[in-house]
Amino acid sequence: MIQEHLSKKVDWIYKIDKILNLIYYKLKTLKEFNVSLLASVIIPTYNRAKVLELCLNALLNQTADPTTYEIIVVDDGSTDNTPDLVKELSEKAHCSLVHLRQENSGRSRARNNGIRAAKGVYILLLDSDMIVRPEYIAAHISAHTRPGLIVNGAVVNTSNFDNPTKGPKHPIHLSRAVFATGNVSIKRTDLLYIGLFDEDFVEYGWEDLELGERLRLAGYKSVNSSAACSFHLEPRITFKDLPNLLKKERERGHNAVIFFQKNPSSNVRLMTLITPVYFFLDRITTLCNWSERPGTYKLLERLDRKGYRTLFEILFALIKSHAYADGIREKLKELNLKI
Repeated sequence: MIQEHLSKKVDWIYKIDKILNLIYYKLKTLKEFNVSLLASVIIPTYNRAKVLELCLNALLNQTADPTTYEIIVVDDGSTDNTPDLVKELSEKAHCSLVHLRQENSGRSRARNNGIRAAKGVYILLLDSDMIVRPEYIAAHISAHTRPGLIVNGAVVNTSNFDNPTKGPKHPIHLSRAVFATGNVSIKRTDLLYIGLFDEDFVEYGWEDLELGERLRLAGYKSVNSSAACSFHLEPRITFKDLPNLLKKERERGHNAVIFFQKNPSSNVRLMTLITPVYFFLDRITTLCNWSERPGTYKLLERLDRKGYRTLFEILFALIKSHAYADGIREKLKELNLKI
């Protein structure tokens, strides 16, 4: 009885502390920031000036009043002409366009720096290779119909660089992610309260879904908006892209282990595929290490050159999956963990 009574008291103290913290962050936001600024669009980028220009031009042509939103480009140590591009566009922009620069240290830190610098009520997170329609910002804001919402905008993959927003007027949002930072919005105070992105995720992948899992466990609800869609510029994969894409998959495998280590739940285990079944299937589909043999890469190069796309994409998908599994194994070994 005494233990039960103490447990209830601790539970009530925790709830009161949570409410007081939320009130504190909301009052702090009202005091420090201009509440007439409804949205801050945050774009992390690294050496992507060409697609960033398309992204920013779309954001500078919005139906939303330009005095009600700002754009923050967080430059993660780019060595191309990103700073000059943002400066040039800011001189003709009707809204505030800010360039923040940091030493190359990953997307988590880049987004966190953008969120801390933001002045809008709502944070809109957008990748630098996303092109949006004129109603994008207004659609995100209008979708926040009640407190505690995460709004995920639909994402359409396209290789049409000349007219990227040509596509369905109301695309279907297929992702089941709670918080996918390619195109998502949430109140700034909610992000500050929950703790921002975990900067242990320095390499590629999972940092947004880890934050999404924390938001889900805290009771936030995810809704989809087809009106707030974005078009993901995704050029056709070629043999030359293979080394960089496989590097990303290994990094994603490393970060999957970090994610699972921080949240060792069955939900995260299934999400990251850190399961005996997945490793068994990986062994079966890559028997005799065919995916790592020089002959396999010669075959892929030939298939790509001769235009046998279906077979090229099937083999590439298997090799890509194996690189992810290898990344998981590498990190598990490094941390001396077992699944």
